[in-house]
Amino acid sequence: MIEVSNYDFFDYDYSQYWKVRQYEDSSEKHLLGRIFNRKKGAWFIDIGGSYGRLTSTYYNSYSNPVILDYSLRTLQKNYAIIKKRFPNIEMIAANAYHMPFRDNTYDGGLMVRVLHHISEPGEYYKELKRVMHNDSSYVQEFANKVNLKASLRAIFHLNFKFFSKDPYQQPTSKNFEGTETGEEAIFFNYHPAYVKKALISNGFNIKSKSGCSYLRIPILKKLLGDSLLLKLEYLFQKLLKTTNLPPSVVFETSLKKKTSKQSCTDKNLRKILVCPKCFGELTFKGDTAHCSGCNKTYVKEEHIWDFRID
Repeated sequence: MIEVSNYDFFDYDYSQYWKVRQYEDSSEKHLLGRIFNRKKGAWFIDIGGSYGRLTSTYYNSYSNPVILDYSLRTLQKNYAIIKKRFPNIEMIAANAYHMPFRDNTYDGGLMVRVLHHISEPGEYYKELKRVMHNDSSYVQEFANKVNLKASLRAIFHLNFKFFSKDPYQQPTSKNFEGTETGEEAIFFNYHPAYVKKALISNGFNIKSKSGCSYLRIPILKKLLGDSLLLKLEYLFQKLLKTTNLPPSVVFETSLKKKTSKQSCTDKNLRKILVCPKCFGELTFKGDTAHCSGCNKTYVKEEHIWDFRID
């Protein structure tokens, strides 16, 4: 069984994390806005989209966006706020390794600040490939193992094994995102070459590479302020995008599959839903969905369908 980060277990409020990170937030939105401004499509999936922080970057490019997150509480808590700003959005609680969608559903997808919670990227990309159709676009952000700060630290300590392409399990001694003090968490930093290989082996072609949050250093944030930092950030995003210097790397990809089947054009959410356990057909009755294949029943609680399985 693949372990999943469960923010609900400790009642973690991810929105609080971003209240003191305006620079990082603006950096990511600027980059994603430039990417999605060039795209158009129907169904779009924001995997690990949480409380809709990045919805504004893709909402006007795709007619049927979906936020998928394992945290049912986060989606329920923010449902009214998200729907008020983005009325066409749908929200689903589900496991990224077992998504409740038909094959070849999505035109586009996004994952930001989540891959560090994915211990088996290859398994995740297999599932992602299934739900996305041929020629669909997918944007992958991840924590860069060999960023400038980490690389200099490794050289200083003569730790040259650090530069292998293997994932780096980040200690949780100072980062309790989604946990409590003293608890261990799934938190991996990935080498760009490792993520690139995992994507390509599952049919995702790398169209472009970008960096983000180049100046994510507390002393610089304090001395320079967000306004100046962002001006420098936008410059670095253009000049240094092919390097491994930043703490955050973004791959823009396109998927190539053997099938030429097009994405779903039906705008009804229920038309794209299947059982995430056996992919059987679902029979809907009120706020329940029953699978004819494995006899499992799923429920809709406080506006959010709960399709989470281990």
